Amino acid sequence: MEILTKSKPIIGITSSVVNHGEIPSAHLHEKYIASVTNAGGIPVVLPIGRDEEMVNTWVTMCDGFILSGGEDVDPNSYNANPEPELRKTRSDRDETELLLVKSAIDQQKPIFAICRGIAMLNAALGGTIIQDIETTIENPIKHYQTAARPDATHEISINEGSRLHNLIGSYKARVNSMHHQAVGDLAPDLVSVAVAPDGVIEAVEGKCSDSVVLGVQWHPEEMASEDESMHRLFVNLVEECQVSSVQLT
Repeated sequence: MEILTKSKPIIGITSSVVNHGEIPSAHLHEKYIASVTNAGGIPVVLPIGRDEEMVNTWVTMCDGFILSGGEDVDPNSYNANPEPELRKTRSDRDETELLLVKSAIDQQKPIFAICRGIAMLNAALGGTIIQDIETTIENPIKHYQTAARPDATHEISINEGSRLHNLIGSYKARVNSMHHQAVGDLAPDLVSVAVAPDGVIEAVEGKCSDSVVLGVQWHPEEMASEDESMHRLFVNLVEECQVSSVQLT
């Protein structure tokens, strides 16, 4: 029997809601879309929706997913109480992404989690989140930069032999940084593969060989047009989605 495959994989990208002219509207930074398109994928923006059937349909329709950046994760999503430095949250977005992560892993669809996304990924799989870096860890570096969004402002150390190390091609990298939350206790199915100088987890990967899961704390979509190593992260997602699509056909 002939196997039919799409020439380009469909990448679902989660979004949030902001007011445009006092009208609540689906919101996603355009650079996510550009990064997927430039890597050879077809981006699809996924709205907030707590309906499990809807989420399962998205997972069946798409070949892979990006959990995008945005608001703080609601502590209720990982059974914690809010701390004083917690910022804006959206429980409906959390519920959508919790369902999405679990369904995507069940269907063995690749996940690339970015900034808020790495925290959401960790919470969805049973981990916790540091609600505010500066008031929680000792001697933190500055993780919310005032430099332009594409500018790298601190170094990370990458584990030898990790998927991220193979993609970046180095044990060190300089990344941008726009967050005040971070991964806390790691979920059982994730492993840390990169850290900042202050010990904050900067990247995670899935332990299970049946699924492709990568999460990063920085914003590679802001850097991808100028930095080939960041562009490769999106190319890798597209390639893994193509492999997954063939295997599941």
